[in-house]
Amino acid sequence: MLEVKGQEKGALLEFITQGTATKEDLQKFKEALQAKTLQEEPLNILFIFKNIEGVTPKALIEDMKTFSYMKSIKKGAIVSDNTFTKIDATIANLIPGVEVAQYPLEEIDKAREWLQV
Repeated sequence: MLEVKGQEKGALLEFITQGTATKEDLQKFKEALQAKTLQEEPLNILFIFKNIEGVTPKALIEDMKTFSYMKSIKKGAIVSDNTFTKIDATIANLIPGVEVAQYPLEEIDKAREWLQV
């Protein structure tokens, strides 16, 4: 399941994911990202992952289609529980030019503050 918040101009774009990401979830992600880049660039994005169970193969393919919008992102904060593994430098380097930071769920406000700077 994917929930999108902050789609209005000037708001922080937030994606909240729980369970298994589906192709439909990633299509929703792509559409929200595309709409937001039409309003403003560069973007800072907050990703919140809870109770992650994985992604379906179709979802992975759909996810790769969103990479054309990655150039519009300045910062990305990942807030997650212990079901989502920590990112490492290798993953962060897949998105050149994007600053990536990860926080535990209890530090969500800290992540939002970091994205505002």
